[in-house]
Amino acid sequence: MSGTKKMTKKRRIAWRRVLPIVIIPVMIVLIVKKLPDVFHQRKSIDDVAVAELSAKEVRALRRYNNEYHLEVARAKGIDKPFKNHKQMLDDKYGNIVKYGLREVHDCKYYEVPSYTYSMPYLKKEAVDFLDELGRRFFRVLKDIDVQEYRFQLSSVLRTEADQMGLRKNNVNATQNKTSHYFGLSFDIAQTCFYPKGQSEPVYSYRLRNLLLRTLIEMQDEGRCYVILETQTKCIHITVR
Repeated sequence: MSGTKKMTKKRRIAWRRVLPIVIIPVMIVLIVKKLPDVFHQRKSIDDVAVAELSAKEVRALRRYNNEYHLEVARAKGIDKPFKNHKQMLDDKYGNIVKYGLREVHDCKYYEVPSYTYSMPYLKKEAVDFLDELGRRFFRVLKDIDVQEYRFQLSSVLRTEADQMGLRKNNVNATQNKTSHYFGLSFDIAQTCFYPKGQSEPVYSYRLRNLLLRTLIEMQDEGRCYVILETQTKCIHITVR
């Protein structure tokens, strides 16, 4: 065996001896850091006081009306609304690729119910935004020692037929003037939240106010437009 090969073999043996010495303490530290979270029981939102929205916060939620949402959605979203579900689903994967859509599913941050007047698809930018919103909302809950709650998406991508159907029952569903056509807008139910590990929702204005404050923060960063709708009890969001 040459000197070079002997040296290489010795280095490998040395690394095999050193790696456990380095890795094991690091793993122990990580486990110890996680232990408090594993055994600590966080509070219910009902056990924590949450301030009502201030006048400034309410103004922030009325600052950008539907025209702002339409402008950015038309400019950056799907170029033409689908006429109905059949048109979209007949070439589902082609449309997903063409428009950069993602199918949204239940996840750790939000619930996706069965829809009558929309379809569970959004552009990738909107899905990424939802994940970021979920992460921030969870951090807010952790900071006040409250357990995790998932929010609910109440409306996503709409077709022209969806919008027509909604107009029969929803005064906020304007004819041919919804940003939901373009894959960058979605609605979140204002007060419907799901405790971690549970399939039955709770209804909480405290959680709503915490989520709205997170959205105002992201709106101030130029990430989205937000409208707090009063008659439909939803939060309308368009990703910028």
